[in-house]
Amino acid sequence: MKYMLMAQLLVLSSLAFGGDKSVSCELDSKDIVSRSSSGIAQVSNVGNIQITCRVPVRPPLSKPGENRNGLKVATAAYQISPDGSRKREPSEENQGAVGSSESEEWVTFYIHIPLAPTERDVEARRYLVKLEKSMAPRQIPEEARQRALERAREFVYQHRLGHFQVECRILDGDRVIGFGVVELEVLFKGRFSDIGLPGSPPV
Repeated sequence: MKYMLMAQLLVLSSLAFGGDKSVSCELDSKDIVSRSSSGIAQVSNVGNIQITCRVPVRPPLSKPGENRNGLKVATAAYQISPDGSRKREPSEENQGAVGSSESEEWVTFYIHIPLAPTERDVEARRYLVKLEKSMAPRQIPEEARQRALERAREFVYQHRLGHFQVECRILDGDRVIGFGVVELEVLFKGRFSDIGLPGSPPV
């Protein structure tokens, strides 16, 4: 088992660092707000992080009536410390569009690197306080406030700050058919609690 795991890691590393030039994952240029002195793409902590992964086109289906799965992506985000060490952090994928040409297929998705639970709670509470102040004065029952807080936590789209490597596994059903790495830095550009949800009253 140990040697099987080592072999899998070697294969994935080979793909990530150029062993397979036909597999690529990259940030959408419109989400890049700047670049670091070393050239690393920098994105906003309150903006979209859209990634497109491309793989060689899959062989044609061989049996009549077979159905083909659309490509999907599973991510793993690692925060890079100044000393170069890596720490796994939670990440969420929102699957988007898929497409293909004669030579390649691609899948586009959005990744979210959420705040730590305590930071997410702070943003949710701060947003609700400001939202309540913008409404007509009235007494809100504590039970209703707690329900609103639970819902607000789910919508805190603010990303964790830092330098990250995002590992992207391109999936055909449950089978990994490609692997890529996107490196980025998340910069502070605002707070969810100040910006709010799309279409919500200004707070």
